[in-house]
Amino acid sequence: MEPSTILRSDALDILFENRNKQYGAYTLRRDYPRRLLTAMAAMTGLVLLAFGFIFPRGNKPTKMVNPFLGPDSVTLVILPPPPPPAPIPPLPPAPTPPAATEQYVKPEIVPDNQHTDPLPEMKDLEDKIISTETIEGPVSDGLTRPPQPENTGTGTAPIQPAKEEAPPILEKAAVMPSFPGGLGALQRWLSKNLRPQDGIEPGQRVKVIARFVVDVNGNITGIRLTQSGGDPYDQEVLRVMNKMPKWNPGQQNGETVAVWYNIPIIFTSPEE
Repeated sequence: MEPSTILRSDALDILFENRNKQYGAYTLRRDYPRRLLTAMAAMTGLVLLAFGFIFPRGNKPTKMVNPFLGPDSVTLVILPPPPPPAPIPPLPPAPTPPAATEQYVKPEIVPDNQHTDPLPEMKDLEDKIISTETIEGPVSDGLTRPPQPENTGTGTAPIQPAKEEAPPILEKAAVMPSFPGGLGALQRWLSKNLRPQDGIEPGQRVKVIARFVVDVNGNITGIRLTQSGGDPYDQEVLRVMNKMPKWNPGQQNGETVAVWYNIPIIFTSPEE
């Protein structure tokens, strides 16, 4: 190579001076930068295309649909039970005045000159209760008992059997009732037994809240709906609740107790 052309030649031409440039090594080295840029551009495009498939339409989350359910199937969402409402104290009974009574006078046979209390007339005894004293008051309805004399302690009062009170129903227990297998088993059981309802629009949500008592034996009683979702949904929830199996009862201080429990159920239809 002439000295005058060295400054105008690149390193590749100088390296392959007086060598066979048709062999292939010269072509590979000459086109290497262009092929590297082409490969990097293609790889960048593939990466951007993959991100476009993974995150479509910005950051909007997509709803996963069970492939074993049809497009019109019902999806059940078990929400945490809402706090129970505060109990309303019962109103005290209104005081009622004692019914009218007439004093009982024992008839006695005495001499004519001896004074005795006269017997009451029959008209004075109409709608009155016979008692130990006469009290003015409203006419008896036949059910109100007359006032009883105070106990002086000289007699023996009959012993009344104590009434057995029903155990109270707790709003919350130390160990709450549970479905056999937990919440996951409860959701699977509801999904299996609840039937899809006609008329629900795509993307529509219908919420029904069922409230019931889990007694000391684990039976479901006192089923009611604290939030209605409409007649067909309410009837379907009540039908399934009435056939629910026994639960594990709640516990308080080491003893089984009856506890209120709430289950929110949401009927949804996948968006088209």
